[in-house]
Amino acid sequence: MNQTKIDTAVILAAGMGNRLKPFTNNIPKCMVELNGKPLIAHTVDALESNGFENLIVVTGYRNDQIESFLIDYPTSMNIKTIYNDVYDETNNIYSLWLVSEYIQNGFTLIESDIILESSILKHFLSPDRIALDLFSSEKHYGTTATIDENLYLEKLYLKADPPENRDIYKTVNIYSFSQNTWNLLKSEMNRFIEAGEVNGFYEAAIQRLVEKGDISLQVVSFKDTWWDEIDTPDDLSRVNKSLKWQKHLLLNKELQPDFSE
Repeated sequence: MNQTKIDTAVILAAGMGNRLKPFTNNIPKCMVELNGKPLIAHTVDALESNGFENLIVVTGYRNDQIESFLIDYPTSMNIKTIYNDVYDETNNIYSLWLVSEYIQNGFTLIESDIILESSILKHFLSPDRIALDLFSSEKHYGTTATIDENLYLEKLYLKADPPENRDIYKTVNIYSFSQNTWNLLKSEMNRFIEAGEVNGFYEAAIQRLVEKGDISLQVVSFKDTWWDEIDTPDDLSRVNKSLKWQKHLLLNKELQPDFSE
């Protein structure tokens, strides 16, 4: 039986952050400071404030810095790190696949370059959720999605352009998985890994399962939620400026998901 409440989170933090250079010349992306605190610290605080009890961090580039920071960081969560020793040759599907050996139950997945309004994470204490925002070509890039009339994920678009006659959504790179969904996702990722496709994206495995009807992910709307993704120096500058006005949102406040215009 799947658990009704998620208590474990996984952060993927193995990447080299090449697009964020020179800020990542000597430190991993998640250790870049925002509002005077490393990005990963904001994520840890947000997870803890919403009741998560366990945290697994997949490290890679400059892993020693992340591990040293987390050892001393004041938190009630139990933290474990997993080292991806081929971080420079693989992508996020491999980092997530490494978690398979250490976690059997459901969990929440969040990537390490996200900063967000902390209260929204309460929705990911429930399994089988996906975070989506309304797509804006002016500020969003990367994987997009369409949803069905019941607010469930319909399709992920990793490379192909989404249809022009549909509302398009941007993935926020936050998911929660039930034990059953995780078991199916592990098996699907195994097929990629065994085929040597270690430099791909876990979203491709998720899309295969959705397409086959094996899993269903309910949408958590980020339409009215403050969040951002830090990939480039311009992103970093924008977020630091935004935090001067939005840092109060790092504390909990009530929001209801709503995709209405």
